[in-house]
Amino acid sequence: MKTPVTKVPNTKSFLDLPILSDWSNLNHKAVVFGAPFGKPYNTQDFPNNQSTAPDRLRDASPRILIDQHAIDLDLETESTLASISVADGGNIPLRDNDIDQHYSEIEGAVRYLVDRGVLSVSIGGDDGITNPVLRGLDPLNDVTVIQIDAHMDWKNERFGEKDGYSSPMRRASEMAHISGVHQLGIRSYGSATAQDLKDAKDWGAKIYLAKDIHENGIELFLNELPEAGKFFITLDVDGLDPSVVPGTVALSPGGLDWMQVVACFEGISKKGQIIGLNVVELAPKNDINQISMIVVGRLILKCLMLELSK
Repeated sequence: MKTPVTKVPNTKSFLDLPILSDWSNLNHKAVVFGAPFGKPYNTQDFPNNQSTAPDRLRDASPRILIDQHAIDLDLETESTLASISVADGGNIPLRDNDIDQHYSEIEGAVRYLVDRGVLSVSIGGDDGITNPVLRGLDPLNDVTVIQIDAHMDWKNERFGEKDGYSSPMRRASEMAHISGVHQLGIRSYGSATAQDLKDAKDWGAKIYLAKDIHENGIELFLNELPEAGKFFITLDVDGLDPSVVPGTVALSPGGLDWMQVVACFEGISKKGQIIGLNVVELAPKNDINQISMIVVGRLILKCLMLELSK
C-alpha cells in the first residue's frame, strides 16, 4: 500500500501535536489530517472557503486547548492529550489542480490508517470529501456510519456530479463495507426531494429529525445503535445550531446543541468502537470570534479522548 505524502502545515500543528511529516514513521494511535478540497458543482465556486478550514482550525488551537496536560472535567478519566498518542498528519495537497487525484489520495490516506488500526480524523473541506473518506474504510466490514447534519445528502447526482457534497449518504449506501447509516440533526429545507427520502428509508437508513432529538432526547438515536459496533462519525457542522456553530455555509435554525452532540459521542463510544471521524463544512470567513473553531476543535478532542482513553 502506497504511503501517503502530505504537506506539512504552514501554521502551527493542531493542538500543538507532533507533526507526522513522513507517514512511513507512523507509530501513533490516531492521526488528524486536512482533506481540504471537495468536488465543485461549479468551477467558479472552487476553491471554496471551507478548504481553508484545516489551517484555520490549527490557528485557533491555543483557544481550543491551553495545556495538553489539562484533564477534561466532563469525562471520567485522568487521561490527557499529552498521555494519548496522536499526531498531526498535515494536509492532503491538491496536485496540478487535479481533484480526482486529490480524492484518491484522501481515500488512500484513510485506508492506510484503517489498515494499521489507527483512528483517522479528517478535516475538510466541504461534504464532498466524505465520499473518498468513506471509501477508504473498506479494509473493514459491517461499518455503521453516523451522520450529524442538517441535510440528508442522498442526491444521486447534481449537475452530473455524483461525488459532491449532496451525495455522501447515497454513495455510502452503495459501499459493501457499510452496513448501516444513522442520520441525526436532519431538519427543514435543503436539496432533498420526496424521492430522496423514500430511497433513504427503503435502503434502511435511520433518520432522526432534530425536532425529535429535542423532544425525546439523544437516547432516541443511541438505543438504535448495534452493540459492539464499528462506528464512523461524519460531522457536518451545520448539524449543530447556528448559535453554536455560526461558521458554516448552509445555516439552518433548530440544530443540535453542544451537550447533545457530546452525549452522542459519549454514547457511541460506550456502544462500541469509534473507528474514525471527519469534520466538514466549516467556513472560517463566516465565524464569529473563533466560536466555531473552538466548538469543532473541542469536539474533535472529545472524540479522541473518549476513544483513546478506554
